[in-house]
Amino acid sequence: MKNNIITTLIIAFLATAPAKAQIDEDMLSSTQRVVFVDSVVVDKQDFLDAYILNPEVGSIKTYDRFFNSNAEPYSTVYVNQLGNKCFFAQNKQLYSSDMIGQQWSKPAVLEGLGTFQHMNYPFMLTDGTTFYFAAISSEGLGGLDIYMSRYDSESGSFLKAENIGMPFNSEANDYMYVVNETDTIGFFATDRRQPEGKVCIYTFIPNKTRRIYSTDDFSEEVIRSRADIQRIADTWGNGQQRELALSRLARLRSSLAGNSAKSNGDFRFVIDDNHVYTTLSDFRNQDNRKRFLQLQDMRTKFQQLDSELDKARRYYAKAKENERPALRTEILDYEQDYEAQLLAIKQLEKLIRKTEIEKL
Repeated sequence: MKNNIITTLIIAFLATAPAKAQIDEDMLSSTQRVVFVDSVVVDKQDFLDAYILNPEVGSIKTYDRFFNSNAEPYSTVYVNQLGNKCFFAQNKQLYSSDMIGQQWSKPAVLEGLGTFQHMNYPFMLTDGTTFYFAAISSEGLGGLDIYMSRYDSESGSFLKAENIGMPFNSEANDYMYVVNETDTIGFFATDRRQPEGKVCIYTFIPNKTRRIYSTDDFSEEVIRSRADIQRIADTWGNGQQRELALSRLARLRSSLAGNSAKSNGDFRFVIDDNHVYTTLSDFRNQDNRKRFLQLQDMRTKFQQLDSELDKARRYYAKAKENERPALRTEILDYEQDYEAQLLAIKQLEKLIRKTEIEKL
């Protein structure tokens, strides 16, 4: 019955909106094959709390919290992993700002993306090039759609953004596409099939290369169902990929909660494409066992420092003028320590991988 109702609605929509129907059909034919690990329905006002990000990929925050301002109650801010560049929505347009000394620079409009309305929800991959955001467009499926662009360093602007298609986009509002590259986990939000004030957060496994549903292997009915994410269990296959993703997610949650373990079986450290360690006994280089424990401590301290830096910035925004000079010095010290710690973490990770590969 439900499928019949959906089919009837689709037919009615195609009959009344031929141009829109062609966009839908084109996107349907290129629906991506994605494993959806989990989904959770939350209050829209708190939806960012459902995103689990490794500090190595940056952070996402609400505009009001980051800038201590109520001017943009629905906007979000992405801050890169170094904490020295941010992207945000303001007046339904996207901007970037750089940390210069202890202050954010004057916002600069992101150029070259194309013609959009209600632009919001920015996110940049750690490559500093691949950029995602959500907006309304005449070339979209309806409501907010998720778009992807790339930054061209030679021109200093972005390339024209492209709709990432189904199943991530729909006739409803779809937004805040985030990829946690370190842990191979992605998230996005949608209000499709949700009551007012609620939003569904889907967790998925990002593909290294684009994979689509072939009409040679799948019927149109199946592809439509996958495109609309009718049942996430339909994407699991034998379930092995999902189980591994759930394990990675659980370890990340534990780490972020300050409970990353230093004993067997509760961490994930990538050595190379063929080796992922989850226990201390996996390390063949004896010195690397000690180094990894040191690395865990460094990561915990780094997370604490990130929290303190965020608090200092928010306090600075509320401080009186005569209090700000001392706070500027404090924030600058935090920022220098932040960059030094992040560099030290990266160097130790490289050392562990290099010396471990020599033993493989």
